[in-house]
Amino acid sequence: MNFHQMRDKDLRKEAKKRGLRGYSSLNKAQLIQYLATEVHPLGQISKTTAASEKQIQAAPSEAVGRSPKSSDTTLESLPVNQILSGDCLNILPSFPDGVFDCCIADPPFNMSKKKGLGWAFSSHVTMQEGWDIFSKDEYFQFTLDWVTEVLRVLKPNGNIFVFGSFHSIFTLGFILQSIFDRRIITQIVWYKPNAQPNITCRMFTESTEFIIWAVNNESKKAKNWAFNYRRMKAMNNNKQMRNMWEIPLIKPSERKYGKHPSQKPLAVVERLILAGTNEGDLVLAPFAGTGTTGVVASKHNRRWVMIEKEEAYTQIAKKRLDESFAEQANNIE
Repeated sequence: MNFHQMRDKDLRKEAKKRGLRGYSSLNKAQLIQYLATEVHPLGQISKTTAASEKQIQAAPSEAVGRSPKSSDTTLESLPVNQILSGDCLNILPSFPDGVFDCCIADPPFNMSKKKGLGWAFSSHVTMQEGWDIFSKDEYFQFTLDWVTEVLRVLKPNGNIFVFGSFHSIFTLGFILQSIFDRRIITQIVWYKPNAQPNITCRMFTESTEFIIWAVNNESKKAKNWAFNYRRMKAMNNNKQMRNMWEIPLIKPSERKYGKHPSQKPLAVVERLILAGTNEGDLVLAPFAGTGTTGVVASKHNRRWVMIEKEEAYTQIAKKRLDESFAEQANNIE
């Protein structure tokens, strides 16, 4: 079979027919290599049974068998290095217990307005995304639900990094600390020197976001969490890295395939990945957006699983991943 003469969609059909997995984000050259060798070009396990593929897509009532330890068999059933389209509250219950080393979550902040607010001196309009609008009670329940599932699929003492603003960070902190008694290591402050101006002129210009760094264990039992102290120090001119990071908003090049209203810079997520994970670790992003976590994780030899509810953002993420994989392949050559 001459794969080089086949169209992209026919290559994908052939991969599906053979029971290969993890091909959805590969470019044509990588697909050809995958089909020819049946070894995933990024190093993930290539084959899966029809039964395990069905389990991953099953409803919560048909969830995969759960175990507190992640064996090789368990990992084979996971969609490693794939972005899944759907609501994380529907997909996470199908994952086994204790399989992820780290979670980077960028959930809705509940800051949107049904009618965005703008002003005459700027093109900026406040958030007005439907997926970001909740009542107070709805938002609390939504946060409680996804945090419950993330803590279940995360390994004991695994790291969780959660983004938030003043709209959401206190709810997140309360749930993690008071309801689940998880160890809070620190709060990271991301300072944006080029933040948008304040539209109302009735308060200080909002130029920060927060990242809660927590450990998946009770406060008194948490231990041995991953923190690459020396790597962080080396990145900071051989000085201890502080918990306030001055990093500008994303570059235009990071948005060339499309925009997300709260997309995080590669530089911010890269620090989290390098600080809180080790090579080969499995990272979860339940709110993938345009795929920044997957792009960074792949670059630094971490495995990942991403989930995104909005199809438009999933398509942007796949294009960014294709570009990233192609760059990695060229570097290897």
